[in-house]
Amino acid sequence: MESSSHISRRNFMKAATLGGAALAAAPAWGRVLGANDRINVGLIGIGSRGSDHLDLLLQHRENKPDIEIVALCDVYQKRLNVAARKAPGAKTYVHHQEVLQRSDIDVVFIVTPDHWHAPITLAAMESGKDVYVEKPMTHTVEESKVVAHRAKELKRVVQVGVQGLSWNRWHKIHEIIQSGMIGQVVAVQGTYSRNAPGGDWNSDYWVIDPAASPDATGEEHIDWKQWLGSAPPMPFNADRFFRFRKYWDYSGGISTDLHYHVVAPFHVGVANDFPTRVAGMGGLWIYNDGREVPDTFLTAADYPGKYSMTIQSSQVNENGPMMMIRGTKATIHLSDEWEGPPSRQYDYADIFPESPFAEEFVKKYGNDQVRVDGIGNEGDLKHVDNFLDCVRSRQQPNCHADLGYKVSVTTDLSVRSYRNGKIYYFDAEREQVVEKG
Repeated sequence: MESSSHISRRNFMKAATLGGAALAAAPAWGRVLGANDRINVGLIGIGSRGSDHLDLLLQHRENKPDIEIVALCDVYQKRLNVAARKAPGAKTYVHHQEVLQRSDIDVVFIVTPDHWHAPITLAAMESGKDVYVEKPMTHTVEESKVVAHRAKELKRVVQVGVQGLSWNRWHKIHEIIQSGMIGQVVAVQGTYSRNAPGGDWNSDYWVIDPAASPDATGEEHIDWKQWLGSAPPMPFNADRFFRFRKYWDYSGGISTDLHYHVVAPFHVGVANDFPTRVAGMGGLWIYNDGREVPDTFLTAADYPGKYSMTIQSSQVNENGPMMMIRGTKATIHLSDEWEGPPSRQYDYADIFPESPFAEEFVKKYGNDQVRVDGIGNEGDLKHVDNFLDCVRSRQQPNCHADLGYKVSVTTDLSVRSYRNGKIYYFDAEREQVVEKG
């Protein structure tokens, strides 16, 4: 049985075609970069987060002038005008298909609504470009499978925007776990919680321009049809355009936007694989502003490494469960991965032994508590730098397409579980979603 949120192969191929329309004339290979060549960058999507990426790219260029921003793309003309003033040498576009036709562009940054991630990523790779795509890597599991396999076939560098994976934090945690210090991992838990009185995704970061519409002229014009792409056709809706994360057609809500930032690090820290089964639950308990996605959400998953994961988040209370990795011999206590209460924003981890192993722990480590410093938030630029370094070296970046695929299985299936009231299983050998009951 196909769930209501399952994207059909026909619709996905339609979306992929929309993403790469008119690419026949573009070469299916990348420009060969010399040691001193600058990397030519195209930025697709310049809303709030896209503007952040433009600033990061400009910051990278100040530190290391090895890139050139040559193309800026957005369906909203005002955003293009603002971005062009920051990067005056770049050519502006309303349709990303025209950006992808340019053979002189080496990489694209994709910062669009989620339903466009897979089509544009696939079209970009086919045209010989490497890709930095914001999380989630794709809107659905099925799309992630196609993107991951195609990236490998085409030998493209794909970085998914989970910035924390370029910090020291999770690489240190991985080393601790591999050392055997905490024994066998049996459970991990985390959160990404915040409390925005005006309603999360309604803040000034997601401000609505009341003059903007498809009927407006000049810089207030929006190409609504282009923005919708393969999403269900409907009349222009400013809330959907400016605050798309509130709607299922373009986003998975808390799970794919916020939980992705927690699931991915656990994959690195615990050396994880695809989940075996996933459940999602929660509800729209407080917000009554027309949104479809829940304001409080729980993702639960079991993994073949014989441990369970729970991530419980809310947008109306910032105090989620303590971030922990629980082993048979000791437990790692961590600060919140992102945001949360000020009391839990620190740059260290504390490791405490389990009672049966306390004496052994003290004998081996000299104390009944071990503190590991230097594992806090290091910002977003390191992730951009890691991607651009890999574009030259052709190495795998810190959140590559295979990892993005594994994370998407958990986050997308938790959404399906919530929406359909079922537990979902994943057959890793056949790479298929299995629905029972």
